[in-house]
Amino acid sequence: MNPSIIDYIAGNYISLILLVGLTVIITLNKDAKIPAVGSVYLILLLAFAVIVSEMVTEWASEEMSRVSVNYAMTALRYILYPFIIALEVFVLTKSRLHRMLILIPAVINALVVLRLPRIDSVAVFRYSEKNYFISGNLHFFPFAVNILYLILLVVFSYTQFKEHKRFSVVVSVSIITITGVTMILEYENVITDMLTEITLIDIYIYYFYLTTIYRNQVHRKMLEKERELSKSKIRLMQEQISPHFMYNALAIIKSLVRENPEQASETIDDFSTYLRQNISALRHNENMIPFTAELEHIKALQRIHEAGLESKTNIIYDVRESGFRVPPLTIEPLFENALIHGIGEKREAGVIQIISDAADDHYIVSVIDNGRGFDANSESFGDGINNVRQRLKHFCGGTLDIQSGEEGTTATVYIPKNGEKA
Repeated sequence: MNPSIIDYIAGNYISLILLVGLTVIITLNKDAKIPAVGSVYLILLLAFAVIVSEMVTEWASEEMSRVSVNYAMTALRYILYPFIIALEVFVLTKSRLHRMLILIPAVINALVVLRLPRIDSVAVFRYSEKNYFISGNLHFFPFAVNILYLILLVVFSYTQFKEHKRFSVVVSVSIITITGVTMILEYENVITDMLTEITLIDIYIYYFYLTTIYRNQVHRKMLEKERELSKSKIRLMQEQISPHFMYNALAIIKSLVRENPEQASETIDDFSTYLRQNISALRHNENMIPFTAELEHIKALQRIHEAGLESKTNIIYDVRESGFRVPPLTIEPLFENALIHGIGEKREAGVIQIISDAADDHYIVSVIDNGRGFDANSESFGDGINNVRQRLKHFCGGTLDIQSGEEGTTATVYIPKNGEKA
């Protein structure tokens, strides 16, 4: 009785189970977004082609008339095995030149297996008229190419993941050992038909290796991002709540307690609002805030500043649009620069305008003063302005444009309408 398809599947049961199991694991783990998963799927596709070729070989071996089919399926396996290992090496390099060079041995092996140019006296294998497998003069060649790729896998793993040298060496040596030993035993006919199962086990090891390395890298990057965010918050705190301003504000309040207790109480409220807005911005560093909240922050700063002066500063609020959100501490630092550094020496002659408006695809906020200009790239102003630019870019893809000269400074913030965060 001729074997059925069930018999052929049963003969490759372990290979199929390994293949299906790994495919399911990778699919279920797709949310992890492992960078090399596309290449692993391709490797699995080649492994599936090998398994199918083995089943067809079993069928072709039953009749002498199927010699050509047997030859074609065996040749396919000899060609695909090096490509499977080559793709594992391929994943570990991003250089286009290196990737092209990596594939050369596998391509040469394919040409040798197919005997191109065709030389009958030099062959990897052949089949007799009675459908018997016969090793050729170059039977060693595909095995040598596989060993070469296994060595490259160790080298590239070691160089690619330098911070995981011990781990990469252990994994790579494990793969090269079990595969190398299996190939040698197959070559010497000590064991037969085990190379596909071993290759699939290698892919298991390789995939979990890539997954572990990738997750370690993601975890490290998250820790670095958290540390950088903490440093950024500290820098922001230092920039926005300077000891000099706090000392001046407290000194103003102290003098008002005796001279004008009611105004002292109001100034304490303004100082509290100012501090609360700054601290709130640090606590909720990932949320946009209403423009009106930033505007209230600015007015609190203005009132504190005016409490220490005999006359009020000339601040013009031209609010044409207020129903939008801005990153916290982006407009206030521009106003503070204009108030303290821009018109600080002009007193009554100094004027600051805050204009908010809307265009087709942007909200626009301008802070304009007629004070002395400044170099936005200077050390005194550069860090604060760069911080505002970074916050605009990070929160909403916004931009900051500064024009400064002898007649004053214009700082314009652009908030994309489609870039707002709730």
